[in-house]
Amino acid sequence: LFVIVGGLVVLLLTAALVAPLFVNWTDYRAQFEAEATKILGRKVTVEGIASARLLPFPSVTFENIAVGDELDDPVLTAGRFSMDLELAPFLSGEVLIFDMRLDQPKGRLTVHEDGTIDWALRPDSPFDPRQVKIENLVVLGGQIDIVDEAFGTSHRLDIASARISARGLTGPWKITSELTADGEPLV
Repeated sequence: LFVIVGGLVVLLLTAALVAPLFVNWTDYRAQFEAEATKILGRKVTVEGIASARLLPFPSVTFENIAVGDELDDPVLTAGRFSMDLELAPFLSGEVLIFDMRLDQPKGRLTVHEDGTIDWALRPDSPFDPRQVKIENLVVLGGQIDIVDEAFGTSHRLDIASARISARGLTGPWKITSELTADGEPLV
């Protein structure tokens, strides 16, 4: 019995190590898009290539991503998105992202007249944002347009680079960055 179980474990580990080399992960974009749409509460599309790895830790990379119900005017785009997860916390219901990278993201954050904020993640998302921990998120070359409907103003943040961490998506957040607001450097 131990030999059979041991053989099955070796077979599964071998499949997990070898299969990613032969699987065309780009074919699984539709599944990723559906799951990401469900989590964010907005339509997610991936136009570029996709890759994934299971071991030594789950890792995904997608290129040319758009988030938004109106894809001709998305609320978030990114040239490349990659994420590495810790498996052990995931098994207990937490998501620990120990390394994430966003290259060339462009987003829009709208503050409505009633003070609610509308961005890529809808407030009615089916997961608890306190269960998502980000140890290291690196953003390179992005911009965020902030629209304040109450005052009829808008501002642009241009991000040369940023390093972000958070104990949960609700905070607290730690951000170090090089950015400008409406063309003026922020210190």
